[in-house]
Amino acid sequence: MPRRHKWRILVLYIAFVVIMSSCVETKQLEKLGLITAQGYDLEKENQIKGTVVVHKFDPLAENLTKVITVKANTSKALRQKQNLEIDQKLVLGQLRCVIYSKELAKKGISQLVDALNRDPTVGNMVYLTIAENDAISIMTIEEKKLKVNLGTYLYNLIKQNVESEQLTSPTLHEFNHNFMDHGRDPVLPILKIKDDGVIISGIALFKNDKIVGELASDKLFYAKVLSDRYRSGTHEMGFNRSQFKKIIKKRDLGESKEVYDKLFISIDSIRSNAKIKLIDKEKLHFRVDVNLDSRLLETTEPLDLTTAKNIKFIEKIINKEMEKQIKQLLEYFREKQVDPIGIGNKYMAKIRTKPLTEKEWRELYKNATFEVKVNNTIVKTGVID
Repeated sequence: MPRRHKWRILVLYIAFVVIMSSCVETKQLEKLGLITAQGYDLEKENQIKGTVVVHKFDPLAENLTKVITVKANTSKALRQKQNLEIDQKLVLGQLRCVIYSKELAKKGISQLVDALNRDPTVGNMVYLTIAENDAISIMTIEEKKLKVNLGTYLYNLIKQNVESEQLTSPTLHEFNHNFMDHGRDPVLPILKIKDDGVIISGIALFKNDKIVGELASDKLFYAKVLSDRYRSGTHEMGFNRSQFKKIIKKRDLGESKEVYDKLFISIDSIRSNAKIKLIDKEKLHFRVDVNLDSRLLETTEPLDLTTAKNIKFIEKIINKEMEKQIKQLLEYFREKQVDPIGIGNKYMAKIRTKPLTEKEWRELYKNATFEVKVNNTIVKTGVID
């Protein structure tokens, strides 16, 4: 191609880009109401109550926040009514967190989640959560008590707990993935108002798109061990003092009585790896092997940690307690007919026959049995006075 023709093509391309860019609708921040958090409550049969926290920009004042609550039958109708109550166009491009009330989630949230999926302005990394009571109570908490916009506060609350390995990630992407997977069910964190703030009180267990159970915060460690790898977690356990009687250091006569009725042990720097194997496909019997490396961080009684024998003794007691807790958790999942750790995926990968329907797997899952083996190695004991 002659050189002058190349230049003509380049000039035409540049002109086309300039013309097209001038046709793109510009959106000034001052004209937009940025929704950072939204909540849904079940108002009555076939009606929901929707609340949004809107971040407004005003060049003549500080950034403002407005809370809007309306009632409708669908999320789109909610948005239309919310737009009637504000002088700026509402957009979801800065949405950080969505809250569904527990009452609503017991009925099912797939319709509302699908509305998020269909909105191209909503990112996959939005956090989905469940309100212990109603969502509006959290949405209308006084912002001055949180010291930051509610959407930002909730996003940071969840993010730091995901990063510190207290929670599995509750993003829209993760919920969709597990919801569509016959061999694994979604879980979402439960939010609760405490004093002047919002806390995570546990996780909600889903069967399809409905809540059928929940785990308190003290059980999250074992759920995380089974469903994902720990890289630097922490955990605390309580034991009868008599179990450690032979390695408890003698106290001086002048010392005060014990503060605790039990002996508590805290471990951290946890590295874990859980493997779930189908041992007997006819009886649906699974073996769960959990390997952990950890540091003994703290004990509420002075223990003699000077010998390898004593360390092994502590490991044995910890292993036994973890095996008991994990087996109880697996049996609870089976009773509730929820599979948040992917037992179904392990089964389907092993049998390698035609794919099971969700109904077929649920029916099989009722008869599943488990044996659990934990091997926790204490690699460091720190310094304990």
